[in-house]
Amino acid sequence: MKTLVLILVSLIIGLLSTKAQTTTTSSSSSTKVTVSVNDDEKDYYRSFAIIDMDNFFRVKIKFIESLQNDVRLYLIDQFGKENMIFDSETYVWRKELENEEMYEVRLKENRLRINVNKELASDKLLKKFKQMGKELKSLTSKKEN
Repeated sequence: MKTLVLILVSLIIGLLSTKAQTTTTSSSSSTKVTVSVNDDEKDYYRSFAIIDMDNFFRVKIKFIESLQNDVRLYLIDQFGKENMIFDSETYVWRKELENEEMYEVRLKENRLRINVNKELASDKLLKKFKQMGKELKSLTSKKEN
């Protein structure tokens, strides 16, 4: 009887551990920045999150408004203007493969969202997006003059 119970418990633990093999890695930070201009103080919140899951890689950034042009120029340098779609203050770079979205980069005002489908993207492209995430974190961490 003890052996039967031990086998059942081992089987249940084994089944539970195989179901829980989803890997999610994320890092995020949020910073409050106070900017003084002519005795007028304004508070801005900068947030940065990288979410690395089994099937998707995502970057979400909210940054100081004065850095929008720097971020836009960085993205144009990385993706080019020929792939850019501009619609009502939103810049979008998107690539599809067989009618499925491989990646989308969306810049709207002071918010940036990057979504990459890891099942469709090559290892080289995924490495590029991870490096871009590090560079964008550095770029959006600058203090306003």
